Amino acid sequence: MPQIILTPEQLSLYQQAEEPVQVYDPQGNKLGTLPPAHSVEFIAALKRRAASQGPWYTGDDIQAMFRFLEDAEARDGKIDEQRLSELLDVYESQRGRSS
Repeated sequence: MPQIILTPEQLSLYQQAEEPVQVYDPQGNKLGTLPPAHSVEFIAALKRRAASQGPWYTGDDIQAMFRFLEDAEARDGKIDEQRLSELLDVYESQRGRSS
């Protein structure tokens, strides 16, 4: 199988990427996309997060929370940090009752 060996600079750029890396030929034609390289430390951090007790939220949970906050903003106007904290407490208490 043919191989391409990256220069040290290219390898460093790839290893630091937190998103996919697009690869182009000298004429600017896209050849493909490489997934980001993840370090051992990064993967260990993900495993620690996955093992935590949470709280965990689904995408639907987050969408519902944003709808709740948008409704409050439409009703009450601009929300400052203190009011946001109060609203999130109300939302969590309502969520706890409905679960």
